[in-house]
Parts: sequence; C-alpha cells; structure tokens
Amino acid sequence: MRFGPGVIGLDVGRAYRLSARLQYGCTWVNTHFMLVSEMPHGRQKLSGYGKDMTMYGLEDYTVVRHVMIKHG
Repeated sequence: MRFGPGVIGLDVGRAYRLSARLQYGCTWVNTHFMLVSEMPHGRQKLSGYGKDMTMYGLEDYTVVRHVMIKHG
C-alpha cells in the first residue's frame, strides 16, 4: 500500500510548514492526488516506487567531479 499525505487548512502558511515536517516524496496542501511525471514521489524509507523516470532520478547515476589542470 502506498501513502500520500495531504494537509488541509485555512492558514496555508501553517499547512505548508506542517507539510515540510512530513517525510514523504510528495505531499499535497489543500488538494490531493495530482501527479505529473516531473514530480518525485515515494521512496522515503521503505515505501513508494521512487523518483525513477524523472530528472531527479538522473542524480542517482551521476557523480559531481572537479578536475583542475595547470597548462603550461
């Protein structure tokens, strides 16, 4: 079973702050279940099916490097 938390409230700022404390890949504030392919979803701890097929999924296959060369 997959879970997707939503926070509903009249004070959007307070709802947003509460949503930031939840450890889920996708959290809705004053709406629910709008997924687009660009959004990471799931894969927090042991649940979900992850961020594959998104631009965030590419980060798993990259390594940041810095190469400095002195010429001459």
